[in-house]
Amino acid sequence: MQHPGNSATALLADDRPALPAAEISIRTPYVLVIDDDGPIVDVIQFLLETEGYYGIGITDSLKVLHFLDSLNDNLLPSVILLDLMMPGLSGHEIASTLSQNERYRHIPIIIMTADSRIQSFSDIRGARDYVAKPFHLDPLLAKLKVYLDPPPH
Repeated sequence: MQHPGNSATALLADDRPALPAAEISIRTPYVLVIDDDGPIVDVIQFLLETEGYYGIGITDSLKVLHFLDSLNDNLLPSVILLDLMMPGLSGHEIASTLSQNERYRHIPIIIMTADSRIQSFSDIRGARDYVAKPFHLDPLLAKLKVYLDPPPH
């Protein structure tokens, strides 16, 4: 199910000044895209927007935990798309930290990596799935839709 009533305008979290969570214009459900490569974040956000979804991108891994901590529980992402190889905090460190925190443990993490040694998401603590880089957009979107359009109960 798409969400045509929600504007899917992408937001790059790093470009916003530090604001209280109540002032951040977040539409749910959304994907938090964490990758130090800005053009990859842009492409994924564009893909989400064309499909009627919303994405927030962070290109500075050191800002991820502060961003999440600033949010009210009802504004946490529906899924996190996380690059493994980044300066600052690696995707391994972010996934591990989030998986150990009761507040974030429920958020599915999909790993993106060009590291050919990673063959399964089970290699990464806290990850639920992974996509190899370079990735094809349709399979990536299919993985994201599982978390953005959960089956009715």
